[in-house]
Amino acid sequence: MHFFSFQGAVAIIYIIPGDINTLINYFSFAVWIFYGLTVLGLIVMRFTRKDLERPIRVPLIIPILVLLVSIVLVLAPIITAPELPYLYCVLFIISGLVFYVLFIHFKFSWAQKISKPITMHLQMLMEVVPPEAVPE
Repeated sequence: MHFFSFQGAVAIIYIIPGDINTLINYFSFAVWIFYGLTVLGLIVMRFTRKDLERPIRVPLIIPILVLLVSIVLVLAPIITAPELPYLYCVLFIISGLVFYVLFIHFKFSWAQKISKPITMHLQMLMEVVPPEAVPE
């Protein structure tokens, strides 16, 4: 759910400077970075977490091919027509990684102290509440 919000925010930021072709070019660049990182995670976990049960096991050649394709699709626009917005895209992604490390990995408590009242006031303003837990 959060990834779709992130995709929407990135799409809105990318549409500001130009036309739909610009949006398609830069957004596909960003998406293929994430596809490549996801498949890289799959390959790494295949070797580091052999004991995990996997309901679907994909032959290793398929993730390797997808990783190679994603590398080509990320590097091709940079090599053929280097533009500054590609750097902005990478910096935007890295800034998200910085926030992840600070607030999720290290679990800074002051961020939760700030976010809880903000969340409460936004819920009251927008008249929304979290769903109730349904007993099974």
